[in-house]
This record gives sequence, structure tokens and C-alpha cells, in this order.
Amino acid sequence: MGKVKEYLEELTTEILLDNDMLYRVPVDVISIAKAYGINAYSAEFENEISGAIRYDKGNKKFEIIVNKNNPEVRKRFTIAHELGHYFLHKDMLKNDDIHVDTLYRTMTEVDKETKEKEKEVDYFAGALLMNKIAVKRLIENGYELEELAEIFDVSVSAMTVRLDILGLL
Repeated sequence: MGKVKEYLEELTTEILLDNDMLYRVPVDVISIAKAYGINAYSAEFENEISGAIRYDKGNKKFEIIVNKNNPEVRKRFTIAHELGHYFLHKDMLKNDDIHVDTLYRTMTEVDKETKEKEKEVDYFAGALLMNKIAVKRLIENGYELEELAEIFDVSVSAMTVRLDILGLL
């Protein structure tokens, strides 16, 4: 996944640059969605469902729906995750009625191709919310894990994963 990670880092940086958000933290994922014509909103879901993306064939528009019962940091990550599906799997999504992502999905429940796609969109979400350039600058200025999580408006666990991926832990 080495080249894929490089591509995802470049893609998310490009998206942030295009939306004048590279150095604005926390990233406004709702504004990014709107910039690409995607409506994002909350709805009541079963607890294990964190969100979904659907293509409205009538309006020819995408929608992202997040579980209104999830914490705000989870909703932000879910929107970023669903944006990952949009940017990476848009054509496939146009053929589906809805793509649902579950919070507690176990990797044994899905096939290898789906696992890879989910890993990619999770990486995309982390890179979008916690751009490596901004993270590295703040680390160089002495910010700690909890402070970074608060600044980027993500969970401590999401920040931990991102710092580990970037080799900054």
C-alpha cells in the first residue's frame, strides 16, 4: 500500500489546497463536502452504523449521512471517510443504492477487496483531517498528543494512529 499511501497524501493535500484549508485546523469537512456538491447531514441509525454515502440518481448528487448519536469527533471522521469513498470509488457508488459503513465492522466479515477499500478510505480520512504538513509543524513546535487531538478535533486514538503512520510517535 506504499504507493497508495503516497497517492492518498497527495490527493488529500490537493483537496485541502483547492479548498483553502491546508493550514486551517480543524478541517471543515462539511464545507469540503459542499464544495463538491455533496450534502452531509445526521440521521438516526442503529448504534453500530457510523455513516453512509448514497448517490441520488434522480438529483444526480451524493449525500453523506452520519449517525446523530455518535460523538462529534466520530461524525467528522465518518464524513471524511465517506468523502474518501466519493473521491476513490465515485463510479462504483453511482451503481449502488447506498454504501453503509459500520463502526464495529470486523475485518473477518468482509472480502479482501472491501477490506482494502476500507483501509484506503480510513487512511484518506486521517490524511484529510490531519494533514501531515500541519501535523509535523505542530509537533516541531512542541505540541503533545492530546493537544494535537484537540487542535485537529479528532479522537486521541485517531491522532495516535496518524502519528504512528507518520512515524512521529
